[in-house]
Amino acid sequence: MERISLNQLGSLIVMFLIGSSSLFFLASDADKDAWLAVLIGMICGLIMLWGVNLKLFKMVPHKNLIEIIFELMGKPLGYIISFSYVIYFCYKSIRNVREFGDLMIIYLLPQTPLVSLMLIICILAAYTVFHGIDVFFRMSEVVLPIVIGIYVFLFLLIAGSGLLHFENITPVLDNGIMPVWDVAFPELISFPFGEMILFLMFWKYTENNSGMAVLSIKCYLFSGLFITLTNVFIFSVLGNLAGTAAVPLMQVTNLIEFAQFLERIDPFVALLLFTGVFFKLTTYYFGAVMALSYLIKLQRAYVILAVGAVIFFGSFAFRNYMQQIWFGFQYNIKYHFPFFQIVLPLLLLMLAMIKKRQSEKRLAE
Repeated sequence: MERISLNQLGSLIVMFLIGSSSLFFLASDADKDAWLAVLIGMICGLIMLWGVNLKLFKMVPHKNLIEIIFELMGKPLGYIISFSYVIYFCYKSIRNVREFGDLMIIYLLPQTPLVSLMLIICILAAYTVFHGIDVFFRMSEVVLPIVIGIYVFLFLLIAGSGLLHFENITPVLDNGIMPVWDVAFPELISFPFGEMILFLMFWKYTENNSGMAVLSIKCYLFSGLFITLTNVFIFSVLGNLAGTAAVPLMQVTNLIEFAQFLERIDPFVALLLFTGVFFKLTTYYFGAVMALSYLIKLQRAYVILAVGAVIFFGSFAFRNYMQQIWFGFQYNIKYHFPFFQIVLPLLLLMLAMIKKRQSEKRLAE
């Protein structure tokens, strides 16, 4: 069985959660209190991670999400729920592929056919999945310091250019707490914090299970605070315009003029966009392949090709970038994603607790 180290696990958690999230202005409906909404969403997601996902893994150890579903629900219902998760994982990958293609055309490669961009990133993801999770997790360990270094470089340039105006985020809670809460739940649990449900597919492969839970929480907190910081930077620079930009961090970097010679550094943001989208879609791609392989018992190569084809052709389901964004905020974040990230995990945890009590009762008798 493939094995991953704690460092590799932590690296992928950070790469996955940050993904492309830090490039965008999350919780834009909360305006200057968006950073606070991100913090609240992070805390709610932490409760799900620590109190549900990690607890579920502890109660049904050495099994991935699909195996846990079959363990607790049996075959008939287990197949239905498991196939639903395969669709969910594929759909999340589809959204990332389409987002990458549309944004690359908008900002960097306007003359490049959309199909070419999406095909390239799908092929790269499929190639990575083919080589297994140990290779992918090692890749995240190598790439993470580079990504964090680029972000730190950008933050220093933004601060050095005199673009930060922290008065834009004051006064705090000027309209009360409810507008912030309404944005934080379930929007920010759905994206990005509730997405940690996917790591139930990978935790069983960790070499040191004893330190896995603590490390996962630490990396989750680091990622959440990092995303909060980027939200603060974006709104401090753009103010109320932050919610209107497709990629706000790109807009921020376009304003940088450092020492009268360093400017036009948006290619760095494009690199972060590509890296973040690639790691997020590939992680979901892995989840879909591992789940489907368990269900249909085909050779891994055929499953990789089948899932890759679904992701590639599914990315054409949206007419344009704006339709994808509208559908995501109108339906996915409010209804679809919480079902897989909150409702089903809670149901599984309840079933695990019931099964444990029944087992203890039989032993006592």
